[in-house]
Amino acid sequence: MYRIVIEREDDVYMASTLGKRVAEEYGLNKSQQTKLVVSIMELTRNIVFYANKGELFITPIPSYGIEIIALDQGPGIANIEEKLTNTVRSKTGLGLGLSGVKRLMDEFEITSIIDQGTKVRAVKWLNERQDKYFDYRTYRS
Repeated sequence: MYRIVIEREDDVYMASTLGKRVAEEYGLNKSQQTKLVVSIMELTRNIVFYANKGELFITPIPSYGIEIIALDQGPGIANIEEKLTNTVRSKTGLGLGLSGVKRLMDEFEITSIIDQGTKVRAVKWLNERQDKYFDYRTYRS
């Protein structure tokens, strides 16, 4: 597992560079790598812009995929459904917002509590046709 503290724009690029390296090492094709890196950039830019500080965890899961978790202790998101249906355009990243991350990744979960922060978990599968309900947690070391 890799942990990157996100506080400024340089950290966004460090996280995306690390994500690309991990994606290459674990055999994601170029399309999958791009989707992962764009998602990392969008989530980490959101941290810098809205929360000022947070963390990104990148965890390769052998024979399953690459998990990213973005955590912050920012203001939280009051209107998650609007963000996920793309009715609100991102001001920070590549214009994709959370709905773009949800579309690009194979798994996506978000929890947010006002005045406490937000957690986003997303996974890019190694095999794009992978069974969505595979329980990778039983295979973690």
